Amino acid sequence: MSSSNKAALKRESITRRSLVGSATRSPRSRSAEHYVPEPDDDVDEAIALGANKTNLDASIAHHLLLRADSDPLEVPAAPTDTSAAQSFPRGGMPLPTLRRYPVAETMNTNCWSEPPYAHFNVRGGGYLREKRPVKVPSGPYLFRAIGSDVILTKSSSGQPPCTSIVSKYSTTILGGHLRSAPTFVINFVCPWGLILNYYEIPDFYLPYLRAKDEGTISRLRGTLGGLEPHERSMARFLMGSDDERDLSLKLIPMAREGSILLRKMVNGTPAIIGKALPTTYTYYPPDYSRGLADCFEVDLDVNATDSVGKTACNMARRYTSSLTVDLGFVIEGRREDELPERMLGCVRLHRIDPLIAPILPSRVS
Repeated sequence: MSSSNKAALKRESITRRSLVGSATRSPRSRSAEHYVPEPDDDVDEAIALGANKTNLDASIAHHLLLRADSDPLEVPAAPTDTSAAQSFPRGGMPLPTLRRYPVAETMNTNCWSEPPYAHFNVRGGGYLREKRPVKVPSGPYLFRAIGSDVILTKSSSGQPPCTSIVSKYSTTILGGHLRSAPTFVINFVCPWGLILNYYEIPDFYLPYLRAKDEGTISRLRGTLGGLEPHERSMARFLMGSDDERDLSLKLIPMAREGSILLRKMVNGTPAIIGKALPTTYTYYPPDYSRGLADCFEVDLDVNATDSVGKTACNMARRYTSSLTVDLGFVIEGRREDELPERMLGCVRLHRIDPLIAPILPSRVS
């Protein structure tokens, strides 16, 4: 056989193999998320609570830049224009919200998911009695994650700190679907923008959320004995004062992918976030005439931290596009009848690029 014929047969063989490979290759399913390292089982919570405030502020600030992965509300897919940061005219349409992992169009970047709850270790039933307290894998999340947003703010526009975001932009965030179900909103107010995580509040907890007068609160407190420990701690948090909430809301940030340095810094060490950042809590009652469900907003104001924390936050912004991070929350069990703990919820942010995030419009809706 001539050399020219051999070359032709070789090219034909390569072409057939390429076609077969492309025909059988299928998109990765949602359950096929590639492996990410597990958190250390022996992370010592006492380290977090005993650390000095400067280090705590700087560490927390590093956690405030990232996105999550979970079961969201089924909302229309967000626009995928990544050419530049977007803003909308006065009056406008909802901002594009982060899409749920996996997202083939963006190679699984700029999206969120909900990681397995058992990846988090929480206080066990005998934690307060044991000489060497033991942490155990969490049971199912109390609240289901339904979405996440990363939004830029224009510092040059003179915008006030973007707290009470629900009262101003309820038709703008979460793709305009914010109050279609009872929602728990955590709003990280960073020097450059907002990181918003959304969780659906089960109907079981609505009576505790809505209890505002002393008579109702007293009556509901009398029923706590019949609840499970994690239900009891969540109910107390919802009915409690802001000071009580500050002492119990705990952030557990964990870098799952990224540089060794970032994974060491964001290593799953828990922190009572109300001790490090000014935190405000706002309840929005339902408005049945307008089809608006209950909403509870927690604002964590990183802008009010010291210069070290702000610097860390701004530096970390540069690395989020190469970082996958879990932002988990738990209500700390501080009494025997609140143990074992169970994770409130978590959002995983997959390699978020703030430079292509939408810009918060100046108009208040």
